[in-house]
Amino acid sequence: MPFFENNKFILIKPYERCFKNYVREASLYLIDIFYKTFFAFFQKRKSNKRYYLSICSIFKNEGMYLKEWLDYNIIMGFEHFYLYNNNSDDNFREVLKPYIEQGIVTLVEWPQVPGQLAMYEHWYKTYRHETQWVSFLDLDEFFCPKQERSMIDWLRKFEKYPLIMVYWKMFGTSGLMKHDENKTCIEQYTNSWCKLANLGKLIYNTDYDIAFFKLDMMHYFMVKYKGLKIPPINQFGHFVIWNNINRTNDKPIDIQLNHYWSKAYENYISKHKRGSAVFGKSWKTFDKFMDHEYMNISSDYSIYRFLVLLKLKMSGNLDKEENENS
Repeated sequence: MPFFENNKFILIKPYERCFKNYVREASLYLIDIFYKTFFAFFQKRKSNKRYYLSICSIFKNEGMYLKEWLDYNIIMGFEHFYLYNNNSDDNFREVLKPYIEQGIVTLVEWPQVPGQLAMYEHWYKTYRHETQWVSFLDLDEFFCPKQERSMIDWLRKFEKYPLIMVYWKMFGTSGLMKHDENKTCIEQYTNSWCKLANLGKLIYNTDYDIAFFKLDMMHYFMVKYKGLKIPPINQFGHFVIWNNINRTNDKPIDIQLNHYWSKAYENYISKHKRGSAVFGKSWKTFDKFMDHEYMNISSDYSIYRFLVLLKLKMSGNLDKEENENS
């Protein structure tokens, strides 16, 4: 698989310099100006919902990762989790029990295969109005702000927009054949791509209606407002039309979505056999695995600044430390 680069991204598809694409870039520039002008005079809508920031996710046999992922996102400021169990037969109930008892997790049994798109529609109809913001994350994805200390702090600069795109930073096996269950994922896997991937995930403001549902909507969709379809604005402040990641700016990367998509080799094999929640059959062939693995020419420790906090949270000692220092 060929890869191409610009100043911020590693691209899956090449970008050809030709007249057609110059016209396309000019159109994107004008569309971007239109939406920015629209929101320059836009007043933030006021609503009072049960939760401010939540996550919706579908999972299968990922019990060993659940606690780390939940505790990390809690310290990031996520208040609630809508988790859809897709035929798991591991220890997920044992892991989730305290979170359910505390009202942090809503657990939904979801046996449909493939079930991801239908799950999104079910969440939208059933739980949408409980939370102001939601992200459709997977359990191998971790938001990593570079300056702010939580996602709530980071989100403030984008509060008036209906959709925000945050891009993946891809992480591989770090040469590990077997995952160490006594260590966190984020400390085991540091070998990464040197730039962002041209895919990511959205953070969605539920005050707006989703314009369409499609299989890959966790990566991209639009919302409706007064007859206008509004695309996501990305972390660099550009509205995303046709995945226009060729337009970036000189701002430093202040956030990334760490995607631990393979973990250790044995975990990758297990994930491949499990199949895709979107398509049923897995697309993750060995060749695709190696294409991604060969791109891991850097190391990224950005998320380590939260590692002590995470370990204190996972051990149950965070509240004790905070009380002693208050």
